[in-house]
Amino acid sequence: MKTKERILLTSVDLFNRSGVVAITTNHIAKAMDISPGNLYFHYDNKEEILVELFKRMAKETYDVWRPRRTRKVTPLEFISENFELYWRYRFFHREMYALRRKDQQLAKMWRAHIQKMMKLMVILYRQWVKDGKMAKIDEVSEMQYIAESLLAMATTFLQFFESAEKQPGKRSIERGKHHVARLLLPYTAGETKNEFEKFIKSKPKTSPENQ
Repeated sequence: MKTKERILLTSVDLFNRSGVVAITTNHIAKAMDISPGNLYFHYDNKEEILVELFKRMAKETYDVWRPRRTRKVTPLEFISENFELYWRYRFFHREMYALRRKDQQLAKMWRAHIQKMMKLMVILYRQWVKDGKMAKIDEVSEMQYIAESLLAMATTFLQFFESAEKQPGKRSIERGKHHVARLLLPYTAGETKNEFEKFIKSKPKTSPENQ
């Protein structure tokens, strides 16, 4: 694996475990057993690493949100894939508000990211309607409500759930999935409605391996 890639992967791990503020480029270099100079050869500072990681997270998010022609993904599978992605880059969702205030470039990228996700949500929902998984929504304001509610939940749930947990961990992901499923339930149709009702009745996993 190339050093530049290792820097990104190590940074994600350290940011997730300790938070962005607590981690410096020296911490990253030490964890990789390389010199700070070697790290600076690839990235000038921590902010540059964060921007690169944001681009990567955004690309992976768009890959999940684009309607798949070769592989049909159910709404529940879509929810699960999203939350696993949120967990992979959880430091962003925990700290994005503070990071945006500090870095104007990141703030601009975040706004563009949210706007693109809003558009993808509408496209994806229309595909689900076409497939008989969701009910058709004629009111533009109602569709906007769904998209905004989903994104608000997805981008803030870690801050909320983990602040209320004595031992925060991946259990927050399972709780988040259930909340999004409840939000979407009134709009489900056909077998999808049955799948959502069954999922909502199940208890979020809280076993040690999901902590």
